[in-house]
Order: sequence, then structure tokens, then C-alpha cells
Amino acid sequence: MSSTERNTPSPRTYSRTRTGSPTKTAWLSRLAWAGLCVFIIYGSLGTWAFYRPGIWAPTLVNVGDVARNVVLYVPFGLFSLLSLREGYPRHRLRLAARVVLLAVLFSAANEALQLYTIDRVASLTDIVSAATGALIGALAIAWRRPR
Repeated sequence: MSSTERNTPSPRTYSRTRTGSPTKTAWLSRLAWAGLCVFIIYGSLGTWAFYRPGIWAPTLVNVGDVARNVVLYVPFGLFSLLSLREGYPRHRLRLAARVVLLAVLFSAANEALQLYTIDRVASLTDIVSAATGALIGALAIAWRRPR
């Protein structure tokens, strides 16, 4: 066995095809992830009012709102980890942490946009519940053994 054959990863290590293009699962999960992001943004928007500041209630806890955010961000964690795991064949928990960071940034951006609406309330509780949902979704895939 030559030295180049030993250093070449086996096809089981990565989920990319031999040509280096993403697999069908990666493409479908990326499409689903993008669609979910659009759905979350559209659902977060209210009536725009650039001339009036929105409502900022950082500690507002509405149980229904928290449950909706957790349930909505579980697929966010699932789809994002499935989309990004090709580059992280061994570091699944590190990727799960990055997915949670993405969810926090995405949710914070949505909450910042809600500050320019008159019928929505921006809250830190929504960001925390989004991170919790993304963590649940990401860990569900990260703990699964690769084939």
C-alpha cells in the first residue's frame, strides 16, 4: 500500500460523492433548511412601522410562545446539522455547538426585526427557546452513529 493510499480517507468517512459534490441528503436538507428559515422570518414579521419603536420585553415568558419556538427550531437544528455535517465527519458535537450558535444569531436577528413592528414583542426568552430547540434537533442527529 502506497503512502497516498493510506492518507486518502475512505468513502465511508465522508458523505460526499467521489466527485466532491454534496449528496442528495445534503441538498434536500439544505432546501428544507432554507424553506424553514423563510417560514420563520415570514412568521416573525408583523406590521412594519419604522417611525415607531417596537416593544422590547427581555424577560417576557409566554408558555405558548416558548413551546412554539422550541418546536419550530428543532427542525432548524436537524436540517442545519444534516446540511453542514459533510465538513465535520468526526466533530459532530462541535458542529452541534455551531448550529446552536447559528440558531441564536438567526433568532436574535428576527427579534431585532421585530423591534420595527407594532404588533410583535421582542424578547430574550424567544432567543433562549430557539437555542434550546436547535440544540435538541442538532443533538438528535449528532448522537446518531454514522453508517
